[in-house]
Amino acid sequence: MKAAIETQVCTKCGLEKPLSEYHFRPDQQKHRRDCKDCRSKYQKIYQKAYYKANPEKNKANNKVWREANPEKCRARTAKRKAAKLKATPAWADLKKIEEIYLNCPPGHQVDHYFPLQSPIMCGLHTELNLQYLPAKENISKGNRVSLEQQLNG
Repeated sequence: MKAAIETQVCTKCGLEKPLSEYHFRPDQQKHRRDCKDCRSKYQKIYQKAYYKANPEKNKANNKVWREANPEKCRARTAKRKAAKLKATPAWADLKKIEEIYLNCPPGHQVDHYFPLQSPIMCGLHTELNLQYLPAKENISKGNRVSLEQQLNG
């Protein structure tokens, strides 16, 4: 005789799912009422709104984290540098690349049109793959091709 799989209906999406799809709350000895997927979506929305509403607090928290985790910061930096070196072909004009960085307008950052590290593509570190973007836009873009680039490209 097979054991019955216990299920529960999610309060957010209304779907019936097995209990393995819900976080267990040991303090209350029961499962959450919203499934893991819905909880994850909610947290992403909440975090985005929180960071947008509290930029100074977020900046301070990031600084505290960086000071408490210098080895992780060094590892990230090393990974980024290695990716950039690996993505720089022999034919790249290093002088032009340096010029682009030196002539970056105030309030802007040098951005790779096609990101060096991305789940869907890896661009090259060449003068042809660099552009100036306002800092805020570049930070929000992350390792993605911007929407404008997708529409125009």
